Amino acid sequence: MTKYETLSNSMHSQDRLKVACACGHTSHFNLGEALALFGQDATPYDIRRRLRCRRCHEVGKVTLSI
Repeated sequence: MTKYETLSNSMHSQDRLKVACACGHTSHFNLGEALALFGQDATPYDIRRRLRCRRCHEVGKVTLSI
């Protein structure tokens, strides 16, 4: 995902959004889960600033990939 792409433009039904924290914890979301949690117009910036790691509890220290 580039800086200004949205989830609805960059993900397809078979894709999974991988979220990796700097501490090493990772999570995966399918398209439906990602859209329900973040909204179809969410950008990588929006997602990064909202997520808190379940392991280290830091906010904004994640990388995203599809």
